[in-house]
Amino acid sequence: VDSFQPGVVHAIGYGSGVFVQQPVRAESAGPKGGSAAAADQALPPPEDNASEPAPAPDDQPMIDLILTVSDSNAFHEHMLARYPSHYSALARLCGPRFCANLQRSERYGAGVYFNPLVDSPVTAKTENHRCRRKIKYGIVQTEDLVDDLTNWRWLYLAGRMQKPTVNVDGLEECAHIADAQRQNLDMALAASLLLLGGGSSRAQTYDLTSLFEQIAGLSYAGDPRMDVGGEDPDKVSKLVRSNGQEERFYDLYKQSMANLQQMGLMEVVRHADNVRAIEIDLDDDATRRHLWKYLPKRVNQGTCYGVGIETRHSSHQHLYKHLENIVRPAARRQSLKGILTAGIAKSVQYAAAKFAKGAFRT
Repeated sequence: VDSFQPGVVHAIGYGSGVFVQQPVRAESAGPKGGSAAAADQALPPPEDNASEPAPAPDDQPMIDLILTVSDSNAFHEHMLARYPSHYSALARLCGPRFCANLQRSERYGAGVYFNPLVDSPVTAKTENHRCRRKIKYGIVQTEDLVDDLTNWRWLYLAGRMQKPTVNVDGLEECAHIADAQRQNLDMALAASLLLLGGGSSRAQTYDLTSLFEQIAGLSYAGDPRMDVGGEDPDKVSKLVRSNGQEERFYDLYKQSMANLQQMGLMEVVRHADNVRAIEIDLDDDATRRHLWKYLPKRVNQGTCYGVGIETRHSSHQHLYKHLENIVRPAARRQSLKGILTAGIAKSVQYAAAKFAKGAFRT
């Protein structure tokens, strides 16, 4: 990230290149609502695989980064001059202003410009040799990120940051981004609790695995990539059930859960087997209304009059429809923008890798 300066004010890493996403096995997934501890016990300990060779550089998953910048035009100008191979031929021809306008245009996606499948500017050391890892980095302007985090304008990067990420060291924390992220997490928890209550069961106790899978799936509501097999159908389960992920989710949301607990809206409990769960009465009209008030205005408009939230089931349907209406157009436009930003060759290569995990997986 240091080599990507100037103007990077915040950076995060995410995805399978940062957190290992293991296949969801029948014995590790268990019944829906199983604990992370149970899943961890079903997976072989790290030392069992110690004799296996390290993956070849080409087999290692790509590292995903999101870079928040103060001036998109200046950033693209710097990167086009220093790393022109990161950009498509169209971007190199049209220049930094074109890239910045394409990045931020409402007509083209979710306020982010991705350069996928590029060689890292620095080498990484593996067991036997040094190599350059493939990376994909997205550029977003500070105010666009804050807008998505607080208003769910696209629920794109906001959705990504509702899941565990790693902050890149060496950058001073931006207070306004941190505050916006806290609001994003509070809203994600409230929305997921409302969606949990929409099933046929009238349960009032939910295990944390189910809650975290609901959170992880928010930004995939209506995503056309899921409909056509352009994403791993087990994506949400892997995000939560892979080794260590449930604890990362818990660390991410424990403050938000504590806030609701202090208000008397929910309770975090431990069962006899030491598995954490939440208790919440979603049949209570006041509880549902309070959770709706957490959500951004574009989602909760009309709910002050009780429209669409008369029951836990109607509340679920009403909310899910709102999320689909946000996610679907943003994800579709962002995918189409990728053809312009990455170029035809990289777009085909990237899409093929995605479909290999989705519709074409064996």
